[in-house]
Amino acid sequence: MKRFRKILLRVVATLACLGIVALLVLSLIVSSFLDRDAVVGWLEKERNMRVDLGDIKVSLLGGSIDLTGLMLSPRDAYADAGNPVNSRPPAAGSQTRIIIRKMSVKVGLLNLLRRKLVINSVFVDGLDVSFLIERDGNPSLDPLFEQPEIVNGKPNADYDTEKKHSGGEATGNSQREDAKGTIQIDGFSVSGIPLATSMESLKISNGAVYIKIRKNKNRIHITELEAGISNLDIDPENLSAHNSAYLEVDARIEVMDRDRLVHYARMSAGTQGNIEPFDSGTGLLNPELVINVILKKDSEIMSLPIIDRLASTLEKLRKAGLDVSALEGVLVVDNDASVRLGLRDSIVRSLTPWTVGLNGHQLLMEPGSWHNTGSDEHLINADLTFSRKVSDSALGRANKFLSDLVGPELAISVGELLFSPVTRERRVYVPFVSSGDFNRPKVRPRVKLLDITDAIKGAAVSGGIDLSKEHPPDR
Repeated sequence: MKRFRKILLRVVATLACLGIVALLVLSLIVSSFLDRDAVVGWLEKERNMRVDLGDIKVSLLGGSIDLTGLMLSPRDAYADAGNPVNSRPPAAGSQTRIIIRKMSVKVGLLNLLRRKLVINSVFVDGLDVSFLIERDGNPSLDPLFEQPEIVNGKPNADYDTEKKHSGGEATGNSQREDAKGTIQIDGFSVSGIPLATSMESLKISNGAVYIKIRKNKNRIHITELEAGISNLDIDPENLSAHNSAYLEVDARIEVMDRDRLVHYARMSAGTQGNIEPFDSGTGLLNPELVINVILKKDSEIMSLPIIDRLASTLEKLRKAGLDVSALEGVLVVDNDASVRLGLRDSIVRSLTPWTVGLNGHQLLMEPGSWHNTGSDEHLINADLTFSRKVSDSALGRANKFLSDLVGPELAISVGELLFSPVTRERRVYVPFVSSGDFNRPKVRPRVKLLDITDAIKGAAVSGGIDLSKEHPPDR
């Protein structure tokens, strides 16, 4: 029996060694067609970009493909010609680029041996994305994901096919109107990418996104980016039943001027929830992505033009002694504030009410409020309830002002006419609408405000007081 066990162990050990050798040999075979030029060539054939790649390693033992130094940038003559990676000079500097320092892709081994890439999971360590938001609201990254016109120095037949299919120029996310006036969006199709029916996870760590807005030159820096997509279930043949993923994102966001000297906001934000990546009817990328966003506690807002402009619109109240213009220089978010947002093209729209506490003030934005990130146009219906501290101080000064002006008895009636439209639960409350350019908004109250002279006359008539006999002190 002992001899049999020894023989069995030797057989098993020999088979294990042979298996390891076989995997190593197969790894060399797979590596022979998954080299730098092959990966770069495949990406540049599919999309309108230049691809640079530092290194690629294939491990059948781990079932993984590891890439380092991957950069996607605007296409140039070297990408059009399909030149070998080693013969190319460094890519020209561009504000539009995607850099991945390290990426590990877990793949199905059997599919890999068949030269078919089926992805199980992806992990990215070190992501750097930079782009412009053009005046029409489109990001400058879009052209990178179009079909290329030239592949390996020759016209790309697929480019003409896509151009005819879209009814115009071949684009990664073009837009057109049908005969009924309904906007249809051509975009990235689920059938055009090598997705597995399911993917365990896609994780991004140590990410950063740098955005410059063409119109106003403001900059948005998204750092400390940690993101993940899990439970990805995509079946191109059955999107109605298999079209979901769970998205998680956490990041730090800074908004600043063109020179990075003036900071408008420093915020922490995140999102969690299920998304539908594709339109089940067309197979194209979902034109309206719906996500849950959380603006986190202690986020700081140094400049909010809407609030700054709101105070200046209350001139009638200020003349009556109610002045709420002296708000804090930095508004700090009191508690996590969540909202459900819809993103379609360049427009962000609120789908639920969004209540944000700021230094004890309460800003409530109504559903349907929107902001175009390209043109900076916006329309926001909201109300601002000032903090108890600011409200008590402002109303106290205003009541004293009226008392000195018309006397204590009449001041009560005048104050009721003037301040009741903008008072709720003994706090100053202003419903308003903001529109136009977000940095120079047009803000107006959504309640009728009386002039102090009209309020005094109205209160006097109601109280049967003859103002001709009254001699209020000079203001």
